[in-house]
Amino acid sequence: MLSEAKLPKYYWGDALYRAVHILNLTPTVALNSEVPEKNWFGKNVKYDHLRVFGCKAFMHVPKDERSKLDAKSKQCIFIGYGHDEFGYKLYDPIGKKLIRNRDVVFMEDQTIEDINKNGEPHDYVDDQQL
Repeated sequence: MLSEAKLPKYYWGDALYRAVHILNLTPTVALNSEVPEKNWFGKNVKYDHLRVFGCKAFMHVPKDERSKLDAKSKQCIFIGYGHDEFGYKLYDPIGKKLIRNRDVVFMEDQTIEDINKNGEPHDYVDDQQL
């Protein structure tokens, strides 16, 4: 998972947690083709929250954390899910910090390598190019 997402080795713990999460949502022969999470909690399992590990993500920046001319979203890397609360666990490569946010748009076909290549948030166009 780490090599596919082009992430450094120090994310191995997050990758392992994510792999176990997927295994717990997969039917197993040991439980007569039942899903372990459904067997433990007695609820139907939802799969719509699953995302590609290490993909590019854009999180919403709340109004109180930005000025009028600042961007409304921040480019991050999807690392996992909140353990005890709803939301996604993201890594901000510019601020070098982990963030939890539930208002996220995912680009599941792009990885950190694409983020590094496209470091500029916008392509600016001169008046002459118009």
